[in-house]
Amino acid sequence: MEKEKVVEVLKHYRNIEKEIQLNKRIMRDLEEQYYSSVGAINMDGMPKAVGGTSNPTETMALNVPESVRETMVELEEENRRLCKLKTEVLKELNKLPYLHKTVVFDFYINNLQWVRISEQINYSERQCKNIRNCALEKLKKRFDKNNTISSYDFS
Repeated sequence: MEKEKVVEVLKHYRNIEKEIQLNKRIMRDLEEQYYSSVGAINMDGMPKAVGGTSNPTETMALNVPESVRETMVELEEENRRLCKLKTEVLKELNKLPYLHKTVVFDFYINNLQWVRISEQINYSERQCKNIRNCALEKLKKRFDKNNTISSYDFS
């Protein structure tokens, strides 16, 4: 894995939670659109079944297009992969020494400027960049060994 790929993973990491929330919102919208049985409920309280599906929810589920079901399954699977990726990246970041972890988190995850990072850890900006470079080298080796991270498609 190249250094650029490590940076890509770290930048992707900061948006994982947002992606998961977006996928959940899309699934919720699809459920409301296709699984809502409010319009199908018989409001007079009298049974009117005449040999068909008597449960309005079952009727709605049977009428959901296959493409919508596939989309929802794909979104659920993507959320599982994203959660796994997030866990694995955090696990590898936590193995770094404190200074390396701090610089990487602040620069790539929290998107702080070098001036702010150097003030927080009391090192010069140049030294913070050196720490970052060292941390990226360590992460490069760790990410290569991690199957979840190395096999994830970021495109």
